[in-house]
Amino acid sequence: MGFDDRRAEVVQAAWRVIAREGLDRTSMRAIAQELGSSTGVVTHYFRNKEELTLFALEQVFESVMAEMRACAQKWQGLERLEQMLFLALPLAMSDRDDWKVWLAFLGYSIGRDRLIQEHCKRYGLLREILVEMLAELQAEKLIRPELDLMFEANALIALVDGISLNVVINPEQFSASQQQLLVQRHVEQLRVA
Repeated sequence: MGFDDRRAEVVQAAWRVIAREGLDRTSMRAIAQELGSSTGVVTHYFRNKEELTLFALEQVFESVMAEMRACAQKWQGLERLEQMLFLALPLAMSDRDDWKVWLAFLGYSIGRDRLIQEHCKRYGLLREILVEMLAELQAEKLIRPELDLMFEANALIALVDGISLNVVINPEQFSASQQQLLVQRHVEQLRVA
């Protein structure tokens, strides 16, 4: 097994522990136990928990971004925007685990400037993609011309974050179809009359 494969196993073990225990209770020892190895194996690939967490989050973020790019190729118009937003929602149990880790990371970031900067960088990239997509929809005359695209991108991010936070805390609050309906209602409000 190569370096990258073994490193990916460490990240997956860390992800499971964080989703189950929370980031504050996750230690290199707990990750090693999840992996069935020694702490030395984990520290061989990552110096500390912060480095491992940042790497894991980057992997998930890259995966979501790749899914969004693929989705953008399959869909057109407002459906493309909806489908891309659906990818970010915790529609399935595995998505909820990803959101648990993301929320744990956000809480852990408070007071840690480097982690806050990483958070802002990821949201900045997502915002850019949404603004670009909204601009295309505006150019195609599918959404209202007077919309402030940065404001709308931020509103879409806040909508997805709010739904996801509530689903992670109380999974029964919104079914998958209800999550999608909330997104569709908001996107519909952007449409040209």
